[in-house]
Amino acid sequence: MKRILALALAVIMILSLVACSGSSGETEVKKNEYTMSADPKEGSVIDGLMTDISISDPILTKTTASWLDTCILYEVNVRQYTEEGTFKAFEKHLDRLKDMGVNTLWFMPIHPISETERKGTLGSYYAVDDYTAVNPEFGTIEDFQHLVDKAHKMGFKVILDWVANHTGWDNAWVSEHDDWFMHDESGEITSPYDWTDTAELNFDNYEMRAEMIKSMQYWIEEVGIDGFRCDHAIGVPVSFWNAAVYKLKSINSEIMMLAEVSAAQSLTKYAFDTCYNDPLYSQAMAIKGGVATSTIQQGMTLNANYVEGSFPMNYLDNHDKNSYDGSIVDRFGDTYEPLLALSFLSPGFPLIYTANEQGYDHEIEFFEKDAVKWEDELKYEEFFTKLSKLKVENKALASTNTDLEFLDVDNSHIFAFSRTSGDNKVVYISNLYFEEIKDAGVTLDFENAKCVMHYDGEILDTKEVDVTKADFENKSYNPYEFYILTVNAQN
Repeated sequence: MKRILALALAVIMILSLVACSGSSGETEVKKNEYTMSADPKEGSVIDGLMTDISISDPILTKTTASWLDTCILYEVNVRQYTEEGTFKAFEKHLDRLKDMGVNTLWFMPIHPISETERKGTLGSYYAVDDYTAVNPEFGTIEDFQHLVDKAHKMGFKVILDWVANHTGWDNAWVSEHDDWFMHDESGEITSPYDWTDTAELNFDNYEMRAEMIKSMQYWIEEVGIDGFRCDHAIGVPVSFWNAAVYKLKSINSEIMMLAEVSAAQSLTKYAFDTCYNDPLYSQAMAIKGGVATSTIQQGMTLNANYVEGSFPMNYLDNHDKNSYDGSIVDRFGDTYEPLLALSFLSPGFPLIYTANEQGYDHEIEFFEKDAVKWEDELKYEEFFTKLSKLKVENKALASTNTDLEFLDVDNSHIFAFSRTSGDNKVVYISNLYFEEIKDAGVTLDFENAKCVMHYDGEILDTKEVDVTKADFENKSYNPYEFYILTVNAQN
C-alpha cells in the first residue's frame, strides 16, 4: 500500500512540475489543494482510503449506536408527502408520527436535482446536483435545519439518503473534475446501468473520495443529522465506506449507517450497522402464492454476513418497490397484516414507507408530482402504534438481540417463532395460508402468557388477554390469522 501511495505521489509531483513549466506569458495553473500522503501510518485514514481496519484505534472498533436497538424507521418522500411538497409542510406530521411510535426519519435525497438528461418533469432525487445544498423544491437549508432541530427536540433521529455512486450531469464536479468520473473507450463520461440522468463516479480517484467524505461530514457536523442510508452501496468500494465512517464517527460515534444492499461481511465488518433484508422480502412475496412457510425462515435467520453488532433492516415497502413493483396492496394483498407484524418481530428493525399507515393503494410517481391523498382515518395507524410500542418496550425485540427459535408445528402453513432476552419472551403464531387450517398444534415451552395482538384475518384486536398453552393445542386458524404473545420466561 505504501508503495502504491508513494508512486501516486510521484506521479502527482511530476504532473505538477510539467503543468507549471509553461512560459511566463501563460495563465498560471491553479494549484491543486489535494495531496496524497507519501508514507501513511498503517491503520490511518487518508484521502478517502482506509489502509487497515485491524489496527488498535478506538474509532476503528466496531460499535453500534445504542438507539438502534429500538429503531422504528420511517422513509419520508418529501415531494409526495404533502401537496406543498416542502419541509415545512411535512413538519406538521411529526406529532402524528411520534404518536404512532416512529422514532427515526429517513429522508430521500434532499439535494438539488440536475436538469441535464432529467427524467420526467421533476427528475430523480438520485441525480444529485450539489451534495451540500437542498432542493429549492423542498425549501431552504434553514427550513431543513428547523425541521431537524424540531425532530431532535421531539426525540426523533434523522438520517439522509446518500448517493455516492453517481452525480447528476449538472453537478459542478462534472465540469471541473473530469477525472473524477468513469469514461468509456471514446472518452465520454458514462452512466451506471440505464440511469442516464446520472454520471458515474470514479473511485480510483482519491481526490474525489476525500471531497465526498467532506460533503458527508458537513451534514453530520453542521446540520446535526444522525447518519445515512447509502444508495447502491455495493456500487462503491468498501474501502471508501470504511474511511468515510471513520471520519464521521470521529465527529459523532452514535451515527447510523444503512446500506441499500443485502448483507456482506465486508460491509458489516466495520462501516455498516444494517443492510436491506432482501431475502426476507423475497420470501414474504412468495407467501401470497401459498408456499410452505419453511422458506421464510431463511430470511429471518442471521447468517455470517452479519458481523457481530450488525443486523437486518426488514421491509415490505420502500420508494423503489412502490413506484416500480406496485403498491403494498397489489404486492401483498391479504398477507400484508401478518407479514407486517413479522417484519417488526424479526431480528433487526422495521421500515415504514410514506403512507403505509394508510394502506395506500397507489404507485407513487417517481419523476412527477403525485401527492399522497391522505384520509382522515388511517387503516393501519393502530397496527403500527401497537407494534412500535412492543418493539421499543420489549427487550426480546432489541435489534442487536440475535436470539430466534422456530417452534415446532404440525402443519407446514402454520408459522411460529419466539425471541427471548432474559425474562422477556415474544411469541408469534400465524396461519400464512389462504385457506382455513383446522386442528393445528404448536409446541410451546410455557404455561401462561398474554396475547397482546390478535388479527383474525379481518379485525385487529390489541386488547391484552390472558392465554394458556392449552389454547394453542388442536386449534383452528382463519386465513392469515395471527397472534402475538408476551411471556415471562420464568413461567
